[in-house]
Amino acid sequence: MALVEALIITGSFGTLFVAGWLFLNHSLYRDFEEKDTIVQVLFSAVFALSVNLLQLVLFEILDVLSHRARWVNWRLDIVVLLLMLLVVLPYYHCFRSLANNSKLQATHAAAGALLFLSIFLYAFWRVGFYWPGVPLPDDGVFRMKQAVSRVGVMGVTLIAVLSGYGAVNLPYSYLSLFIRPVERSEVAAMEAQLTQAMESAVHKKKRILLLQQELHRQRASPGPRRGGQSFLKRLVTSVVHPGQAAAPEEAIPTVQAEVRALESLSRALFIEVLELRRERERAIQSHTLWGHCKNLLGYCLSAYCLYKMYTSLRSLIFGEDFTSDPVSRILGVCLRTFSGGHITINVSLVSQYLTLLFIGCISATSLRGFLKNMRKFFFAISSGAGNGTMLILILTELMGFYAISSVLLIRKQLPLKYRSIITDVLGGELEFEFFHRWFNSLFLASALLTMLLFYGQYQSSLQDAADLPLYVRNNRE
Repeated sequence: MALVEALIITGSFGTLFVAGWLFLNHSLYRDFEEKDTIVQVLFSAVFALSVNLLQLVLFEILDVLSHRARWVNWRLDIVVLLLMLLVVLPYYHCFRSLANNSKLQATHAAAGALLFLSIFLYAFWRVGFYWPGVPLPDDGVFRMKQAVSRVGVMGVTLIAVLSGYGAVNLPYSYLSLFIRPVERSEVAAMEAQLTQAMESAVHKKKRILLLQQELHRQRASPGPRRGGQSFLKRLVTSVVHPGQAAAPEEAIPTVQAEVRALESLSRALFIEVLELRRERERAIQSHTLWGHCKNLLGYCLSAYCLYKMYTSLRSLIFGEDFTSDPVSRILGVCLRTFSGGHITINVSLVSQYLTLLFIGCISATSLRGFLKNMRKFFFAISSGAGNGTMLILILTELMGFYAISSVLLIRKQLPLKYRSIITDVLGGELEFEFFHRWFNSLFLASALLTMLLFYGQYQSSLQDAADLPLYVRNNRE
């Protein structure tokens, strides 16, 4: 039996490791020729450990494997993940930075990375004394709950900010109310401006080549050069012949500056064209059946967002109920309300399977949302292979913090009998109430700030549309 359980645990981890490897190479690492094998291994390992934590929550509800096997799997997963987050990843990140950006030898870079790791671990330990939610080291510094609580504070902060942004961004992107109608002529006008800017840049680059050829020809000629003329003679020439071109050595820097300005304008116009095309596609789609379904879903998500903000505010003011799980509470209320007490079922048994479905949805959507935001963040910041590897190391670190913090928050959603093993493997009793208060406060702040930013963006888009004469004329017609 023990051998079968070991094979299940090993096979599950191997499958998740391969899934992480494929996700990295087909998504984040797809457009990079230079790939670091060690970075790929580290990312895949942290991915497997992170998903395995959420998988173990489901194993607890389904009673998969024996209690001892699950406990060992929990403990081993958290210990290895903490070592990866606090030792391996910071060390290798610093080692890569020193080895790539300096002329240090590998041994010197390794020594420098080891020194940085020592400073990092000391700072990580010291800063915990000033963070809320971190227990005092009464029973020793090198304890599981000391590391978990510090990682939890940073991870819950990440989850709360992403959740607050997502709770507003998803309804905003689905609602037809916030879709600005974009006419075909408006897109064509912006594309014409982009084409004109690009053609002007190409024309001026050709002029630079001609000026450089003229400059080489003048320097190779034994006769007097235009650049050798006195200032007074050049001034008289410009007054008498105002249309005559300036000397090549004087004109080239000016034309190069104009090319740089046109290229910057072209990039800005290209982004504008993409946004206009995207808005036009959204506007066309909003009139289809799928668009109407998305609009309805957007209103439902808006209601859920407001409800979530209300419950977060209520929890901050009145506190939360940690004595029961929300699935059992909701199931009991529904039975009393709709059956009048005539239907009698085993609430604990039914709530166990509903909790399984609920936690599965939370885990899947949470992980999917994080990976989606991680991919957007990566492509928004990454500008080449040089910093791509470093960004992947940072995102790997964030993914591990996110996973441990998710377990801290999911624990409240479980029935009481499943919470004890999670408390045990995390190192003992932590201030779980603090983590939920911290999440609620940051979630509210993030959601409100996102609302303000999106409102400003929406008003700005309306103003831009009103300032475009072509768009206004088409609306009047």
